[in-house]
Amino acid sequence: MADSVLADLNALTIQLVDDHPGHPYVADELVPALNGSETLLVFGYLPLRVQWLLEDLGFETVAARNAVNSLLAYPIEFVDSDEETVRDAYEISAAKNHDVYDCFYLALARQADADRLVTTDRDFEALCADEPFEYVNPVPESVVEEFHTVS
Repeated sequence: MADSVLADLNALTIQLVDDHPGHPYVADELVPALNGSETLLVFGYLPLRVQWLLEDLGFETVAARNAVNSLLAYPIEFVDSDEETVRDAYEISAAKNHDVYDCFYLALARQADADRLVTTDRDFEALCADEPFEYVNPVPESVVEEFHTVS
């Protein structure tokens, strides 16, 4: 069975921005899933947020929409949330004393039985330490420091 990879908002967005400093590193993690040798898991709402984030980075609406549509042409398994997922996120948040938005990704990864959670957020390293899936931040620290110059 192929590995399953849950990507967060930033990882999905960076995948679509070829000249982003983190793109080659994120692509190394996501392209196998986009090519179908692994399974890319995406929370159903995220493509909408990716478009918003692309526009926030300066992309015109049509270009952002086209980029998201190109992403949707790849094999993606959408992960939905329900009341239990949201409640789990709050329980994880309380147990780990961490913000609920990040913990929502953990709840999704658990629900989907993901093998890896790909994010560029360094907070996830400690957050995922005792989880049944692997935390992957493929972007070197020196490159993460460049991120603020992209926006």
